[in-house]
Amino acid sequence: MKRALAVVSLFVCATLGCSKKADEAVLPSSVPAKPEKQTAALHHVGTAACAGCHEEQHRDWLGSHHDLAMQRANEQTVLGDFENAEFRYYGETSRFLRDGDAYVVEALGADGEMSRFPVVYTFGIEPLQQYLVEVEEGRLQSFPIAWDTRPKPSGGQRWFHLQPGEYIEPGDPLHWTGPSYNWNHACADCHSTAVKKNYDRATKTYSTEYFEIDVGCEACHGRGSRHVALAEDDAPLPAGGGFRRRIPPQAERIWAFQEGRDIAVLTSGRSTEPEACAPCHSRRADLGGDHDDYHDRYRLAALDELLYFDDGQIEDEVYVYGSFLQSKMHAAGVVCSDCHDGHTAETRARGNALCSRCHKAEVYDVREHHFHDPEGDGSLCTDCHMPKRPYMVLDYRGDHRFGLPRPALSAAVGTPDACTGCHADKSPQWAERHIDKHFDKRADHEFARAFHAARNQRPEGEPALVELVAAGAAPAIVRATALLELRALRSPALPALLMRASSDASPVVRRSVAVAARDLSPAERVEVVRPLLRDRARTVRVEAVGTLLGSDASRWRRRDQDALKEATAEYLQARAFNSDRGEGLADLAYVAALSGDLEHAEENLREALQVDPAFTAAYVNLADLYRGQRRDEDAEAILRQGLTAAADRAAVEFALGLTLVRLQRHGEAIAHLKKAYDMRPETIRFGYVYSVAQFDSGKRDAALRTLEHMHKRYPANRDVLQLLIGYSQQMGRAKAAQKYAAKLGRLGRPN
Repeated sequence: MKRALAVVSLFVCATLGCSKKADEAVLPSSVPAKPEKQTAALHHVGTAACAGCHEEQHRDWLGSHHDLAMQRANEQTVLGDFENAEFRYYGETSRFLRDGDAYVVEALGADGEMSRFPVVYTFGIEPLQQYLVEVEEGRLQSFPIAWDTRPKPSGGQRWFHLQPGEYIEPGDPLHWTGPSYNWNHACADCHSTAVKKNYDRATKTYSTEYFEIDVGCEACHGRGSRHVALAEDDAPLPAGGGFRRRIPPQAERIWAFQEGRDIAVLTSGRSTEPEACAPCHSRRADLGGDHDDYHDRYRLAALDELLYFDDGQIEDEVYVYGSFLQSKMHAAGVVCSDCHDGHTAETRARGNALCSRCHKAEVYDVREHHFHDPEGDGSLCTDCHMPKRPYMVLDYRGDHRFGLPRPALSAAVGTPDACTGCHADKSPQWAERHIDKHFDKRADHEFARAFHAARNQRPEGEPALVELVAAGAAPAIVRATALLELRALRSPALPALLMRASSDASPVVRRSVAVAARDLSPAERVEVVRPLLRDRARTVRVEAVGTLLGSDASRWRRRDQDALKEATAEYLQARAFNSDRGEGLADLAYVAALSGDLEHAEENLREALQVDPAFTAAYVNLADLYRGQRRDEDAEAILRQGLTAAADRAAVEFALGLTLVRLQRHGEAIAHLKKAYDMRPETIRFGYVYSVAQFDSGKRDAALRTLEHMHKRYPANRDVLQLLIGYSQQMGRAKAAQKYAAKLGRLGRPN
């Protein structure tokens, strides 16, 4: 089932900025916070300070994608046609102009009026270049019409829209003037070195800074003051060279072939998480702060079905890391720099020569292995093991899952297949038979069946997920995702699995434990999550606090109270970092609401709508806040406003339907509940509530038809089956009730 991004009636987390009253209500007031640990005062020294001793590396870096990640817009850096060029997009014309030495874009702004915006920076160089325009002082937005930098014979040297398939009008959440295209929050951290967002909530303005405009040495290696000081004193360098973040030199990492093996093994050098690359090459949320460890600052996205296909293949833009964590390469100890040179930002060899450094060419780079013409399509390792998908229209990215082609599995779970992706005139069955002639049966990516069944609420889904987590053999990111899927299924096996997984070696898994525990009973939630308040990874501690906020900690041991106090401070700091976003302000409102400071909660949700008028949760949560105060008329008003502005209209239709039920306007309520269900039939709760409203209004046959349609789509959903049993009994349909009861009984419970 394709679940839309969740909009909940309770806010999910908190941020800094509430009143003292709100803070005191959430935190154990009698427990003092421990002083922060002091670290050595390192500072940035700049790429020029590195170049003197590291001439070769500096020379390699110059002109690389890292060096040119962001540049000031001028005659040398702007590649696009700004000689009064025009681009038409659904009848809307944008112009690209010169104003003396300056570059200007003329386009529709957020108010729907044509305006001129100065181009301040260029973004990237190949295969496209984007442009950052200033919409107000300090606030930069990425313009959605980009320049195709490819040669003209290849289709390049033209302007093109990054979302060509639909018209995005002013006010739409995906309009270029909205939060999704904001440089200060969404782009800056990965295109420059040592970025400070510097958002002023009082004035709603940015004064964003960077130490270096591009991705310089210290963006990857960390602050270099200690390294430089040691070098200048001619002192021996410690392990790591005096940097907090250590990138192992290639000379330390030796891959060698051993007798009887066709794939090399790491014989020298340790395997580490690719933390120098991961911050910018992963789909993640930024929690802010001065942290060198990836899992102290960034919250990595799991294999969410909106981001990845059920077998883990890339679907949305996920920037490599989550894919790589699924791979056998990662499990074997491979790190990014084994294949990529961090200075040139190029691979260490071209074509199959890169792969044959660790995979014997006489075994793998031959027709007997890939059964294609060695000089033709299909002969490259990447053709089959790293299929590409286009992002930003023409930027093709390889899937770093390094998967094996599984045509039959892909057909079963509805995912792309490398074989039929090229052989479009052939069937998956043909491809599978052809592979079977050459290779033994493979078991890679079997978790796809569990994810697919669970997301479609099929009977085999829940037990398959339970087995997947219990076995512990799947990659950590897969197991972490499985826990979240079991939460969505409300699996009764979840508490025991979470207790076991709370000590998992992977912070990605432990963080999922904290999230998945949120629907447990209060006692179970505390039992599972309380130990995570002392977790070594900040993101795990932050998620643990999000789950335990509002819990009664008065009878906890002092050690646990101290941990809660410290972790809550981290939690609030992390949320404060994102107070320029609708979600950050909604989080702040949650803390205020917990304390009973409803006025402050309302103010923050109203501010969220000012910051991001398309932020759906602000409408829904504000209506829920009003509901708790018996202000249903105000709830109706804000939801009707959301019908025209919110990004997720179905969620607003659903919330409005519930509000109208409380106002005893059942006819109108059913109409809105029906709209929500029609817009998103894959959301079970929408259909469930709609069927209840139908039944209660006397439309009993219609209610049964709605439920039967849902049951056909999601045959293992227990709530739907129980409602079918109850309604069938009330309508005197004993045989139907017995049929559904038998189905419910066959589902049983996972072991």
